[in-house]
Amino acid sequence: MSGMLSNAAADRIAGGQTMTNGPLVRNSRLLGLFVEIVQGPEGSLRAVETAGRGITAEARCTLTVVADKMTTISGSSADARQRSLACADRLIELGAIEDDLSELWSRRRRGELDEAAFEVSLLRIVMRLEAWPQSWPRMPD
Repeated sequence: MSGMLSNAAADRIAGGQTMTNGPLVRNSRLLGLFVEIVQGPEGSLRAVETAGRGITAEARCTLTVVADKMTTISGSSADARQRSLACADRLIELGAIEDDLSELWSRRRRGELDEAAFEVSLLRIVMRLEAWPQSWPRMPD
């Protein structure tokens, strides 16, 4: 394996393919995109550092969702329904962050963004991802 990528994923990247047109790395499109940014020849040191923060933030998001799934929910069915809707809204927001990262990386790979604009936009996306776990609906005490 090449780093965190499977041999097939490494071959795709070497052949010019990206996460947007191939299978996901460890079932996480976000993780795969961040790994591409880290391993890609286009990355400045600042972009690689920011992508590293993104990898950490993605792990925190995953742990937040997993921990919630392992929590026993008590209360009325109306409370459970309300919580489920709130969680769904947060997952939609996570999907939007993922879509924004995918679009940003695609634009960078096509040469539509210079290095400085890419770094600023990447940092904004990573900051949104870092803040996302705090928005997860908490269980009442």
